[in-house]
Amino acid sequence: MLFLFEEKPLEIEQKVLIPSLTFNIEDNEHMAIVGVNGIGKTTLLNEIHFNENIDTAMMEQDLKAFENLNVMQFIMLAYPELSRLRENLSELDYLNRFIELDGYDIEQNIIIEGKKLGLTEGHFDQLISTLSGGEQTKISFLKVKLDKASLLLIDEPTNHMDQEMKVWLTKAFKQEQRAILFVSHDKTFLNETPDSILELNKNGATKYLGQLGHYRQQKEIEYETVKQQYERQEKEQQAIEETIKRYKEWYEKASKKASVRSPYQQKQLSKLAKKFKSKEHQMNKKLEQNNIMNPDEQEKSYSIQHHTFKPQYLVKFDNVTFSYKERVIFENVSFHIKRNQNVIIEGQNGSGKSTLIKLILGQLVPDKGEIIIHHELEIGYFSQDFNNLTMENTVLEEIMCIPEIKETDARTILASFYFDKDRIDDVVNTLSMGEKCRLQFVKLYFSNPHILILDEPTNYFDIDMQEKIIQLIQSFQGSTLIISHDKHFKEKLKDQVWTINERNLTHENLKIDNPLNAENMKKNLNELEQYTHERNRETEF
Repeated sequence: MLFLFEEKPLEIEQKVLIPSLTFNIEDNEHMAIVGVNGIGKTTLLNEIHFNENIDTAMMEQDLKAFENLNVMQFIMLAYPELSRLRENLSELDYLNRFIELDGYDIEQNIIIEGKKLGLTEGHFDQLISTLSGGEQTKISFLKVKLDKASLLLIDEPTNHMDQEMKVWLTKAFKQEQRAILFVSHDKTFLNETPDSILELNKNGATKYLGQLGHYRQQKEIEYETVKQQYERQEKEQQAIEETIKRYKEWYEKASKKASVRSPYQQKQLSKLAKKFKSKEHQMNKKLEQNNIMNPDEQEKSYSIQHHTFKPQYLVKFDNVTFSYKERVIFENVSFHIKRNQNVIIEGQNGSGKSTLIKLILGQLVPDKGEIIIHHELEIGYFSQDFNNLTMENTVLEEIMCIPEIKETDARTILASFYFDKDRIDDVVNTLSMGEKCRLQFVKLYFSNPHILILDEPTNYFDIDMQEKIIQLIQSFQGSTLIISHDKHFKEKLKDQVWTINERNLTHENLKIDNPLNAENMKKNLNELEQYTHERNRETEF
């Protein structure tokens, strides 16, 4: 056994998330943590990382503290002594020690490993602040991978990664011989990488052997077991209630028959009353012990959508060209987004997906061409930086910002998104990353925009929440424009898939599944011509 977390509470800022938590990690085990947003997955990683009894390396999610470092300086932090020496190579003693510790060989190895992640040598001289989200995820993973710790702690490694990078990351996980404890909501990744899954809930943790498919099979067995127990409990409860009812009727009949003037009958009635009360107490106590909840109990759901916006076209690009720092991102791109259309945008990191959104939002201006946005169009933009949330508000206050919403409606909506009465007074800034994403989506969705623009919406949503978001988008009365690398998410919402590649945008609906074969057409025409000629000859005779 590599590490044991035994009967400890999981807390953050004096708030108890899980009263008592116990689980273990074996040598070389790859364990994925799952659970609803806010249950404490990232908190658990942090608590293990700062445990002095085990050597760990943790992948940073937020690189703002390192913005003034270049990529090589950041990754060299995995080698503390070399990092310190590297900053003073102008002094001969530092340089000699750096060479003695194979510093330059290690730098070269970092570049080689970085190229496997799609990084170029030029990336290592760039400041962290100039990198895209996907590039920051790559270098953060590269740093933790190069660390010599016995346990790697990795939070959402697939975030911002394109499909090609996810394939590489899956392979890297499978080849890693050390123990890994990681958080992920990517279903494809969870079906390929873990040896076990640790499910966190308010009562503690349960460990399931195998990958996501095995976990779901075991959860299904648990569900069926609880369902059968609940059904037996319901039958038993009905029987107990029926018994109490019969005792009550029996006592009432006896009471009516007993004469007020007969001491004997009143004494017997008193005995019956005690007997009835005793039996009723026993039965009610047994009812209280029946605490199995109905697994099929429906969640609260709510909708206030009402769209009267009816134009055919919402957004049009007409021969748009856009460049950034002399690099052409788009060249003569034309397309339109129609009403009630779901569009998935895919492409490699750096291809221009987020740039496309910024052009639509008016945050960037094209070099050439025209972008036409309907003058009445209301856009709901789901961003990764939460610009549309007020961090000082409570959860309830944030939803009350939706125009014309009533407090009772706001509470109902929040309850359906797992913000119960104990959470609606929490300040937005204290929420986990996943909870902020959930709140942001709720606010956008129920504000009734004409188009939802979602930039990597599944990055921080737990698995159950992802399914709920999919259902909401499928029933959404407006249009959606979604950037996503999540294979499952894209398959569920697929209407049109647009691909950005080599400065252009194509969409699969224009592809010809059965392209015309000129040779076959020529052959068929010749056969038809010969057949017609022979038929004409026959009619002549």
